[in-house]
Amino acid sequence: MRSKLEVYALTVCFASLVILAISAGIGGYAIIRIIKPDFTINDYEYRSIQSNDDFWLYMKLYGTTEERKLEQRPTEEDLTKRRIKRLNRALVNERRDGVQTLVKWAIFILVGVISLFVHWRIASCASKE
Repeated sequence: MRSKLEVYALTVCFASLVILAISAGIGGYAIIRIIKPDFTINDYEYRSIQSNDDFWLYMKLYGTTEERKLEQRPTEEDLTKRRIKRLNRALVNERRDGVQTLVKWAIFILVGVISLFVHWRIASCASKE
């Protein structure tokens, strides 16, 4: 029959494994965000920078105060420059968010591994008694 200490330790080991499994998925997605941010970028933001027409509508609705006040549509060259600048900024932000998530993931992995190791040792010692 298993002691209460052994049951506790094995329960914590199981919980640690669940946390590690979930963390692996989160970490994988964070890596994709860093490597291929144009794939993971917010759908609405991605759609708003696909064409100058879409970007012009975005500017009028959600742009800066200066952009919303524009009466006339800027030239195609100006719109393209602004759109490319917005795209580059969005990709940088997506990568940064991915790096932040990866750091959080690393902390979860570290805590999960330590918890698993410590409680596995406790369970091993408790089963020998």
